Amino acid sequence: MRQITLSFRDETIVSLHRDFEAFVRLSLKFDPHFITPSFEDFLRAKLLDNPTPLTEQAVQHMLQNGQYAWAKRALDKEFPDVVEILIRQAAEHGFSFAIRSDWTPEDLINASREWATAIVTEAKGDASQVDVLASQIKAAAMDIREVEEKMQTPAWRLADSLRQRVYETKIAVEHSVGSTAREKLGELRCLLRLGIFHGSIQKQEAQQVLEYLRSTRPELFIEEPYDGFTRLASWLRSIFAPAPKVPDASRAPR
Repeated sequence: MRQITLSFRDETIVSLHRDFEAFVRLSLKFDPHFITPSFEDFLRAKLLDNPTPLTEQAVQHMLQNGQYAWAKRALDKEFPDVVEILIRQAAEHGFSFAIRSDWTPEDLINASREWATAIVTEAKGDASQVDVLASQIKAAAMDIREVEEKMQTPAWRLADSLRQRVYETKIAVEHSVGSTAREKLGELRCLLRLGIFHGSIQKQEAQQVLEYLRSTRPELFIEEPYDGFTRLASWLRSIFAPAPKVPDASRAPR
C-alpha cells in the first residue's frame, strides 16, 4: 500500500484535532454505541469527502446541494414547529409561558417579534421564520394572573384569601352596630388597600363597595369627636337622658 505524507502547521493540526473531538462528542451523543474511529481514519475521510479543490465556488456548491444543505433545509422547516411543540407541551407538564399583566396587545406583538428575531438571529436561521415564530409565541402567551390561578401560587392564594376576607368583613359591617360596626369598617378599608396592592381587587371595585356601605350605613361614615370633653358630655347625656316613655297598653285605642 502506497503512503502519502502530509505536512501541516501546528495550528492546522490543532484545528483538525478539535474537529475530531467535536465529531466524536456529537456522534456519541446521538449513538452511545458509536465506535470511535482513529484520528487517521477521520483525516482520511475528510480527504476522501472532498475530491475537488475547495475553491469558493466548490464550497458554495457543497453548501447548497450537499448533505449539509439538506439538513439545514429540514431544520429551517421544522424549527418553528419544534418551538411551538415546546411551548404547547410546557403547559401539559407543569410549566407555563407567562407575560406581564399590564401589557397591551401591541406590547405583546412587539415583544413576541423581538424575541423571535433574537432566537432566529442567534440560531443563524432564515429571517422568514421570524413572523411564524412570533405568531406562535403570541398565541401561547398567558397572563401572569391566569398562570398564578392555574398553579395556585402563594401570591394567588394570598390574593384569594384577601378577597374572601373582604367579602366577610363587608357582611360584618352590614350587620354590626355601634363601635363594632366602625371597627369592622376600618378593617374593611385596610383590607381593600391590601387587595388593591396585591391585585386581587380593582380600585374601582373597592370604591363601589365603600359607596354601597355609605348609602346603606351613612352613620358609620360620620366622624366621631375625639376630644375628651366631647366624649365625656356624650357619656353623661347617655346616662342622665330620660328614657323614652312607653305608651300604656290599657289606654291604647282599640
